[in-house]
Amino acid sequence: MALLTARVFQGSLATLLTVCVVAPAAAQSDDRIELAVQKGRPLRVALTDTTTVRRVGQTVTATLVEPVYAYDRVVLPVGTEVVGHVARLGSPGKASRARAVLAGDFSPHRFIVLTFDSVTRDGVSVPIETVVRNATPHVKRRIARGPDDEQKQGVVARAKQKARNRAADAIASVKQKARDTIAAVRDPGKMQRVKAWAIDRLPYHPQFLRKGTVYDAELQASLTFGTARPRPAAPQGTTPAPSSILSARLATTLDSSTASRGTPLDAIVTEPVFAADGRLIFPEGTRLSGEVTFAQPARRFHRNGQLRFLFERVEPPDQESAPLLASLHAIDVSEDDRVVLDDEGGAAVANSKGRFVTPALAILAMRASLDEGEGRGFEHGAIGGSQVRTTSASVGGGNVAGRGLGGLIGFGLIGAALGPISRPVGIAFSVAGAARSVYANLLGRGQDLRFQADTPIQVQLAPGPSPAP
Repeated sequence: MALLTARVFQGSLATLLTVCVVAPAAAQSDDRIELAVQKGRPLRVALTDTTTVRRVGQTVTATLVEPVYAYDRVVLPVGTEVVGHVARLGSPGKASRARAVLAGDFSPHRFIVLTFDSVTRDGVSVPIETVVRNATPHVKRRIARGPDDEQKQGVVARAKQKARNRAADAIASVKQKARDTIAAVRDPGKMQRVKAWAIDRLPYHPQFLRKGTVYDAELQASLTFGTARPRPAAPQGTTPAPSSILSARLATTLDSSTASRGTPLDAIVTEPVFAADGRLIFPEGTRLSGEVTFAQPARRFHRNGQLRFLFERVEPPDQESAPLLASLHAIDVSEDDRVVLDDEGGAAVANSKGRFVTPALAILAMRASLDEGEGRGFEHGAIGGSQVRTTSASVGGGNVAGRGLGGLIGFGLIGAALGPISRPVGIAFSVAGAARSVYANLLGRGQDLRFQADTPIQVQLAPGPSPAP
């Protein structure tokens, strides 16, 4: 009996010691978070060099242009090196190939599929698996214009509005400063861009991956970077200060040709949001939801598409959604797309100021190519009883310079070379170039506005008191 009592006592003592030791360890473990970048998170990268595409498997290098956060901290900073390769070279569609040939371009224009295989963190190569989307050249951040100060009544009101605009722009500028610094290093200079433009106008040229082109490399498996103690959290239901600016990425593709009023959309917060006292309000991964409030598709006579949308609710991880009104403040798009934002966050495609120049030149070139010389086709006939003097221009069969310009517009450099040699060929090229240019720039359908999923945006909260949760 005494032996049994001793064994029971020893077992109870062991259990008590186990609880005393394990319980604090479990509490300590529960107090930490896993720093994980979830599957589906895009890494926004830009190519560091111009590469001539030759074969599948060719290595390409890039660098992160946006920091990657895990919950409340950066795990992959801006400038992190990313290495990948050419995964596949696909043939272009018959329609796009035909359009290129009709414009005098016989280059391959293969569809290039990239994949990125590793990132370098603290000098160590970390393997990743990605699907690469959304090639965007010449990326620029477009910021919504402030309201017209002249419409404000009184000097004090205008001064306050100017101060608010400066404050909002300063917030956006600070958040973007590091990225712009990296972009300035990567972005090709003016001479490089002129050289690239000239090469692209050749009838046949190699295919390039241009330096500075931005891609979204979507992770196909989660990345983990250990554990850490989280920053203190703000009370549930706390919202950022009015007029705050949040960084996010679209989770929905928006297209002015298919969207309509009421179309739902979502975005994911990409940078944690903190209160003034440093406590965490929204971690990375918080979801914003809203809807399209206005959509106008592109129309004839070169009228371009328009979009406007609002975010109305926010849903942090493991919490209920709450009201949060925000509009588009800035968006990262290609400079070539000519996207503009108004003071209410509406987006539209602006027409090029020089869009009338090409049709005018094409029409002048066509007229010059039809010009038969000084006598306008009557060199060999009498006008008013007098013989018209034959000139070198008339003997040559029309305006050589005009046919050359018309050939350039109608069929590229090949047209520019063939037009002056043969008058019928020069006229044909000039007429085709004029017709195509007038239709594309004046009479045809405008350009629809399209924002791909994963496009980086900044949203600005509504001014005034934040809505109650």
